Order: sequence, then C-alpha cells, then structure tokens
Amino acid sequence: MKINLSVDGNDFKNQVENLRKKLNECQTNGILNEDFEEQLEKLSQIEEALLAELIPYYRVYKNNVIETSMLINQTKQLGAFSFNSFIESILRINENLFITASVDRSVQFFYIDTSDDDQIEVEWSAPIKDIKERISFIYKLNDKEILLFGAIGGCYLISCDNFEQIPDANGQIEVKRIQIEYDFSVFGRCLAINDTLFIAENGEEKLSLFEIIKEKDEYQLIFHEDIYCSVSNWATMEKISHDYFVVGTKTGRLYLIKYDNKQLSIIKEIDLLNDEIRAIRFLENEDGKKDSLIAIGNKGQLKIFSLYEDTIDIKMEIDDLKGNLFDVQSKKGTAIVLSEDGIIYLFEMNFGNWYLNEDTTIEDVFFTNVIKFDISKYLLMDIEGKLNLLEIDRINTPKDLWDLPLYQ
Repeated sequence: MKINLSVDGNDFKNQVENLRKKLNECQTNGILNEDFEEQLEKLSQIEEALLAELIPYYRVYKNNVIETSMLINQTKQLGAFSFNSFIESILRINENLFITASVDRSVQFFYIDTSDDDQIEVEWSAPIKDIKERISFIYKLNDKEILLFGAIGGCYLISCDNFEQIPDANGQIEVKRIQIEYDFSVFGRCLAINDTLFIAENGEEKLSLFEIIKEKDEYQLIFHEDIYCSVSNWATMEKISHDYFVVGTKTGRLYLIKYDNKQLSIIKEIDLLNDEIRAIRFLENEDGKKDSLIAIGNKGQLKIFSLYEDTIDIKMEIDDLKGNLFDVQSKKGTAIVLSEDGIIYLFEMNFGNWYLNEDTTIEDVFFTNVIKFDISKYLLMDIEGKLNLLEIDRINTPKDLWDLPLYQ
C-alpha cells in the first residue's frame, strides 16, 4: 500500500539525527545551543502529526498486531438505589453525571466512576419525588439548571448548585413548575433547534414551535400557535444546525426543515429508506467534527450521508443487516448500531470514510439503549435496567502506536 503523508519522512529523520549530534556535542563540551529546546519541541509536534497520519495505515495493515475488537463488561453498581425500567429520555450533564427519565415516570441521576482501571462503578440516585409524570425530553439550560418536559404537559425546572457529583435527589435538588402561557396538554417528542427555541410534537402529524424565556429570574414557556409544520407519519428528528433540522418518517421519507422569518418551512423531501426510519444521528469523525449523518431503520436498512446546503450526498448504503435497527451513537471515529435481533454493529472511520467492521459484530446480546461515553467506549443499558461498558480495542491515538510492540 502506498503511503501518502504530509510530513517528509527523510527530512524528519535528518532533523532528528542533527539534533542528536547537537546533544552528543553538549554532553562533551557542556554547552547546549540556545535553540535546542525550541527545535526539540518543533520535532515533537512533527512526530505527533506523523504518527496521527500513520494511524489509519496501521488499522488496515494486513499483519497488524492489533485487530479491532469489541468487549462488553458489566459495571459495578454502588449504593442503595438502582434503575428498574426502560429509558424514556436521557441527558449527559457532564463527563460522569447523567440524568434519566424512565417509562414508569421515574427521574433519576446516575454517576460513572472511572477511577478504578479494572472496573467502572455506577451509582444511582433516588427518584425525584416532585415529578410524577413521564418525561419526554430533557434539556440542559446551563451548569446549574435543567428543563424537563412532561408527556402530559408539565414542564419542570430542576436546579442544583453542584452537579459535579451525584446529588441528593430530594435534598440538594430544587424543583419548580414552569408557567406555560397556553392550554397545552402534552409534550410529545421534542427537539432543541437553538438555545431558546424547541420543536414539539403537538397532535398528530403536527410539529409546533415553542420558546423558553426568562424574565425577572423566572422562566416561562411561550407557544407560537401559528408557527408549525405538518409531516405525515413522522418518526424521528435531529438538529442539523442553528434553526435547521431533519425529520424521518415511518415510510422512509426524509424532510429538511428550516425555521426562518417566523416560519417553519419544508426545504426538501427525499425518499431515503424503504421502511421506517427509526433514528437519525450525527457521526463524529476522529477530530470530533460532525460532518455526516446516519439514518437507520427497519429490515436492516442504513444510509450514511452528508448535507451540502440542501443537497444530500449518500456516502454508504446497506440494506441487508439483520433485524430492525433502532439505536445508534457515535464518538470520535466510531459508531455503534443496535438491532432488535440482539446484534451490535460497529462502524469505523478510516481514511475519511465510514465502513462496517463485520469482524467485530456481536450477536445474541439484547440491549435497549446505547449511550456514548468516551473514545471507543459506550454504555449499554440491558433489559434489566443495568449498565454495561462496551469497549472497542483499536488504535486511536499516537500513544497507541508508541505502545505497540516492535516485534511479535
């Protein structure tokens, strides 16, 4: 395989040799050149760039000593509380703290402790007593305040002075009911399209706009009754950019929708899949940038595509995976897809393109949710409400290359 690198390998090698000679001279005469440290730092940066460019070549090298693999480990549960339901909605508050709402109207926090190298630990809080309805959507306003939207029309503001550790759900958490200036009986599925504007399911096939405002230290919800759009058989949606989102339907159609000039307008309609679109998510490349999307659906259908203005460019399409695909998450160059047939699929980015790593597929394991956690690490919720850690063993960083054995 021909290797194309932006770094001139021979030039880099010559610079290293020259710097080594200067170091040897210093050891003889005790005089270190003034620019030695500057040159060393420059070479270290070049080396980092060189190793980063070599990573995809090592991944596909036929005799690679590390082949990508996946392993599922159980987490250790701490404390007196647990989770015994199915997730309705979830929000990551910070690196280790999450808040979840279940289908049985329970709202709880859980904290992931990764200080133990051998096993991660999970601690659940007690349910928040002041919330008694199913929560369909959770949104973080700032470091101390979180909004929860209820399936029967309630809107709650929970606040805490310290979200760094797991809070006492009924001691450190303050819960307030938000005033709603509209006779609104239900919050269905919701989506934030910017910092203050949201799209909410409001009756059959109707997507309505509502706004959160703050006056005199009090939050208020305002519904814009005359700003809505109708999408038949809609199933899922995802924010693309500021005031711009995409909606997938039960018939496999894709709608690109923009909010502009106090109107919601359908910009484009596309036949994407031949059956229901179950989820649409952004894929993160290895730099953390979100430059492509994945749509998954029933009967093993999947497409990866990019948006250029309002034009879709299909990068990959698969229609023969096993089962109905229902959940997907992506983090720094990997993506995990779950199938109702108890299958976990791994997609990887290499040389700027996404591909299915068929050799790593795990079968006969049934999980209800996948949650992105860290580079090559995902949390999996099983049908008993227990969290598991999915770890992907692959070359991710220049340090991983340094750690490879030279001979094996």
